[in-house]
Amino acid sequence: MKTRRVAVAAVLWIVALYTAHAGTLFFDGEAGSGGEPKGYAENVSCKRNWWAFGALWYCDATIVADDGKRYPYSSKNSGLTPADIGKQVPMTNNLVRSGRSSQASPTWALAERREPNKVAYALCLMGLPGIALFITFRLFRDKKPVP
Repeated sequence: MKTRRVAVAAVLWIVALYTAHAGTLFFDGEAGSGGEPKGYAENVSCKRNWWAFGALWYCDATIVADDGKRYPYSSKNSGLTPADIGKQVPMTNNLVRSGRSSQASPTWALAERREPNKVAYALCLMGLPGIALFITFRLFRDKKPVP
């Protein structure tokens, strides 16, 4: 009986922390550079990212740079959304260092910053682990026998 409670609590915490992380990615807005547009995204197509329980969008687009070159673009964290389908979305590129490489490479991002939903962000960050903590305490409380 105790082993089953431990297993349920472990699964509960994995789901709560994963969902809290996915929620913060979804509700924190796109960290666009706010820089001047150096091109635009077109031919946007989107589908739900089920690794984030369908809360995030996975979108593909083609970026047309100001010099006329075309680049494939994928956004796994709802940078682009279905609201962008059929529109030309302003994009910019920044030199970003990724991983252990000392070389910076150009990375495309939204030119305008999209406002975050602060209430939903806080609920995901604090509310989901709080609910998991409450359920965990309820799972492991000592039950008094009924006389």
